[in-house]
Amino acid sequence: SSAFRTQVLEPFKVLDVGSVVTIAAAMVKSSSSMHRLALALSLGSLGKCTAGAESLKTEIVLAHHAEDLSWVSQYIAKDNVKVSIYSKGEKLPVVEGASAMPLPNVGRESHSFLHHIVQNFDELADWTVFSQATAPSWGYLVGNSNNGHLNDKMSFDDYLQPFPSGHDSMFVMTAASRFPEAAQATRLGIVKQGLPEESSHICPEVGADGWTDWWFSPNHPHLRSGNMLEFYHKYIALDENDGKPLTL
Repeated sequence: SSAFRTQVLEPFKVLDVGSVVTIAAAMVKSSSSMHRLALALSLGSLGKCTAGAESLKTEIVLAHHAEDLSWVSQYIAKDNVKVSIYSKGEKLPVVEGASAMPLPNVGRESHSFLHHIVQNFDELADWTVFSQATAPSWGYLVGNSNNGHLNDKMSFDDYLQPFPSGHDSMFVMTAASRFPEAAQATRLGIVKQGLPEESSHICPEVGADGWTDWWFSPNHPHLRSGNMLEFYHKYIALDENDGKPLTL
């Protein structure tokens, strides 16, 4: 309904928030329709209960600004794959075989993903892959606009396989945030390749040794967004802010 769209989307238009926290708000309505959501930093997959695995429809949803989209053609050519682009740039991209829709430049990629979920909630594909529009590749380095956001030993095609091993979502956690101080920790597999203990598991199988130390960036969007702990309790947990530290 329009009321639900306003309740879910409006907070993300106002606050410039990070994906790891904000995407959780899309789960507000999930229990009623058995839809599941998973996101790892900026790339993840969502599935809905359905039958007939051989005919499952997959949709790739891209959050675009000014990135080169030439890499997308290889996926448009695949059977049962649809590509939808939400662009917040000055010029709407034209990609043959894909749909492109303009959005206001607010809320970062989280707003784009939530917009797609809310507007298409009753018609979501059997399997939906969410990603920034940069060509998928390994690594994430602060300040590098060409980051592909993939963890080591993972490929974009891994996310395109519906219901892997029977699971209704696919994600690999690559970042953690601690509030209210907005400290960050990064999975080692996304900043260094070839680590023998790294895997495609949801979290590093070596526990805390698979993460960097906590680090702090004074220019991070989390710090430009106001009180993130208050935001989490008000819009995601839907409870009172008890002031206790929170790690996501």
